[in-house]
Amino acid sequence: MRGRQISDKKTKKEATEVPKKGLGAFLGKISGKGQLELEIDRLNSQIVKLELDLQSAKTQLEKKEALARQAVADRQEAEALLNQERTRTRTLAYELETIRAESQDKLKFCGIETLSPQAVEAYLSKLKSFQTPAGGLLTAYMPPGTRLSGVLSEKVLDRVEEETRTLLDRLDSDTGLVLFYDFHRMVCEAIAPPFPITSAAWQLGHSFEVSLLEESLSKDYHMLVLVLHAGESFIGFAPNAQVFDTEELIRSSVKEKHSKGGFSQRRFERLREEDIAHHMDKVLEALDRVLDENKFIDCVILSGDFQLIGEIRKRLPFNLEIIEKPSDIRVEKAGGEDILRTVLSSRRYLL
Repeated sequence: MRGRQISDKKTKKEATEVPKKGLGAFLGKISGKGQLELEIDRLNSQIVKLELDLQSAKTQLEKKEALARQAVADRQEAEALLNQERTRTRTLAYELETIRAESQDKLKFCGIETLSPQAVEAYLSKLKSFQTPAGGLLTAYMPPGTRLSGVLSEKVLDRVEEETRTLLDRLDSDTGLVLFYDFHRMVCEAIAPPFPITSAAWQLGHSFEVSLLEESLSKDYHMLVLVLHAGESFIGFAPNAQVFDTEELIRSSVKEKHSKGGFSQRRFERLREEDIAHHMDKVLEALDRVLDENKFIDCVILSGDFQLIGEIRKRLPFNLEIIEKPSDIRVEKAGGEDILRTVLSSRRYLL
């Protein structure tokens, strides 16, 4: 009986302990403790991972900072080298421009001459007879204000010597230029015609293209010609290239230039300016009369004193083509026929 009682007590104790464990699990399940512990473990694992990532990021940052410092040093070194090269380039460019300027100053035209209408005709006849089977004869028509580089293709332009291009760029003709150029340099010259070239054109072939220039020279222009000098000026209207239909010589008394200084010179110059103004009044009166009598005018040819030309330009109709000629026409030494021949002459430049 005693042994059985002990067994019964043990059974009662176990029976008592089992409900306590079940209660704890039950309470744990109700309170979410297990889930919290799992969440804590998960967060701890995440913390460890983030710490590892942070350490890796710090390592990468240190490497990048080192690379950045090296890049800054390399950039500074490169900038220093670049500045050196820029200075060297500017120095070389300056030296090159100096050499070019010196060489251009030494460049001169082989010859310059004025060709009368009859001389131009004979000249073009000779050019037409010049032919080569190699096909290296270049003709270029350049309107006023046009350079050779604006007319030729780049491939053809490269074949023209730089000295020739430089000399051409120096020429400033109110009527443009026509270039006749042999790539073997047997012919290398330009013509400034009496009337403007209207459109750019070029030809490379076995002979020179002169027909466009001949057509321009043979055309009859209604021309108003003014040769302006202080004290003696000329106005003429020519309906063709043969003779003036109207011509008028205007003379006035204008004092010669004074060479002394001081008050006497200033007073003399003032009186001379008054004489010139009076002379220009007479010229403008005659000009208005010629313009009224001749309504159809293709172009106006001006020559003479630069300042007087400027004054006349202000009074001319805006729709008229104006051509300025060199001021070497002297009215007192030339009649109407000589003046007309001079203004219809061409200028030849040997390059």
